[in-house]
Amino acid sequence: MRGTTGTSSGSTEAPGPGENLQSSRRHRILLALIACASLLAALPAGAGAAPRAHRSIVGGLPANTAQWPFAVAIFRKGHMHCSGSVVSPTRVLTAGHCVDGFNVANFQVIVGRPTLRDTSVGQTIGVVSGRVHPDFEQTGLHDVATLDLAQPVSVAPVALATPDQSAATASPGAVLQVAGYGATNPFGTHLSGFLKSTVEQVRADSRCLKAYTRDLFAPESMICALGPKRKHGGRFKIHTTACSGDSGGPLVADVGGTPVEVGTVSYGGALCGLPAAPTVYSRVSTSLGFING
Repeated sequence: MRGTTGTSSGSTEAPGPGENLQSSRRHRILLALIACASLLAALPAGAGAAPRAHRSIVGGLPANTAQWPFAVAIFRKGHMHCSGSVVSPTRVLTAGHCVDGFNVANFQVIVGRPTLRDTSVGQTIGVVSGRVHPDFEQTGLHDVATLDLAQPVSVAPVALATPDQSAATASPGAVLQVAGYGATNPFGTHLSGFLKSTVEQVRADSRCLKAYTRDLFAPESMICALGPKRKHGGRFKIHTTACSGDSGGPLVADVGGTPVEVGTVSYGGALCGLPAAPTVYSRVSTSLGFING
C-alpha cells in the first residue's frame, strides 16, 4: 500500500516513481505503467491523474488497532513516506524501494499511532541504519528492506511466515488482510492520515503475469492479490487494495488465531484497484535469511 498521508503538522509529500526508485528498478516500473496505458486510455476524458507506480489502501475501513499493533508509519524529513511492520523490538520491515537511495538518517518510525495527527499516543523513533535486499538492488526482485531503530518499540512484533506457512495461507483463493497509511482513492490522492485495513484475495499468478509480464512479476517471490469490488466505485470498476503510501505495509494471514506476515506491499498499476492490474506483494518467506540476518 503506497501513498502519502498528512503529518502532524498537516504537511504532505507524494513521492513519485522517479524519486523512490534507483535505475535498476525504474525500467521495471516503467514496464508496469506501459502495461496499464491501454487501461488509462479507456477512461473518460479528464478522469485520470499523473500515473503512479506505487499505491495505499483504496476502500477498506479504519483498522482495528488491537489487531495491528505492529503496523508503523515511516516518515522522511517530517513527511509520510511509507508503511511497515515491527518484526523485532528494534527492527522494522518495509519495501526495498522505500529505502534504496535514501539517507535513513532522515527517517523516523511512528509506532502505536493509528491517527498520525494524534501525537499524544505512540512512539516516534529514529532510524540508525537500513539494509536493502541485494537482489532488489541488482534485479528488482525481493522488494524488501529493514530499518534498525534507535530504541526498542513498546509493541509486540508480528511473526513472519515460514515457507510452509506461506504455501498454506497465500495460495490462489486465500483471503488475507493488509494495512497501511496510504491513499484512499485510485489516483493515489486523498491521503487517509490514519491506519486503514482491507481484505485481499490472492489471485492466480497468471493474472499478474498478464498485467506486468515476467520481466516484472516473479511468481517464486511475489504474491498477486486484489480485494473485493467496491460498492461505490463510481464510473470505474475499482477493487479495494493497497495504494500510494502503503508500500512496505504488511499483508497478513491468520494462523491459529495469530497474525503472520506473508507479504509486503511492493507495486501495482497506474491506478490502484483496477481489476486488470492487481497489487503485487513481495513474499516474505523468500527473504527470511535477509530479514533476520
